[in-house]
Amino acid sequence: MDALLKELPVHQGLARVFGALGQDGFWRALVDTLRLLVPMDNALVAVMRAGRVPRLLIDFDSKDGAAEHEELADYSAGMYLLDPFYQAACAGIADGLHSLESVAPDQFQQSEYYLSYFRTVVGGDELQFMVNVEGAVLGLSLGRSTRFTLEEQGRLLCVRDWVLAAMRRHLQLMPPEGPATEAVAGDLATLLDRFDARLSVREIETARLILQGFSSKAIAQQMGISPETVKVHRRNLYHKLNVNGHGELFALVLQPR
Repeated sequence: MDALLKELPVHQGLARVFGALGQDGFWRALVDTLRLLVPMDNALVAVMRAGRVPRLLIDFDSKDGAAEHEELADYSAGMYLLDPFYQAACAGIADGLHSLESVAPDQFQQSEYYLSYFRTVVGGDELQFMVNVEGAVLGLSLGRSTRFTLEEQGRLLCVRDWVLAAMRRHLQLMPPEGPATEAVAGDLATLLDRFDARLSVREIETARLILQGFSSKAIAQQMGISPETVKVHRRNLYHKLNVNGHGELFALVLQPR
């Protein structure tokens, strides 16, 4: 009996979630119910589509409004290009609960994007419920300053199927918004072209992978070249852009102000 009573708030939350399908209070009801299972610092709902800037639907954060607005503006202005979950959505990903570790490059946590932006905005770890809907991926991001334990991930896996079903059904029940409103996505090649550095295709690709958090070994595997050639491309692009390393490259390309 004690165990049943302990689970009662979750079942009550589940009832509120399904009662709010197709209504404005759905996402709040879902996030509040998931908080009963796993502590989190923030949550964000976005529609991600290849070739489009992610459309941010709703954000739940403890920060003040001004700081939150600026962070979301930075994301939509270009930071999304380095978001591992956005990259995974564009490449094609199965419906499910996905961890940061499962989608991020091998040195993501050493990347300037993680150190300067992700860690401040999302936290130390992130999980996402992701479901494919009408050519796009609907993602519910859960962020926290500390890592999600395997036990906590297990709790969320236990409710994964009904969470994904509810997300899909909610989107189907919402009134149509008319033509797609997502802006056309930018790309790092375009951002790099602003500097008239005349980078080669290989140098641009190397810069993109460096910024995303890939190691030299992983870059070599991605591009089908040797690690030594990667070092040559890195040295050349740093010279052409007049930067001394990864941090300066990040600041030049994605933090121009």
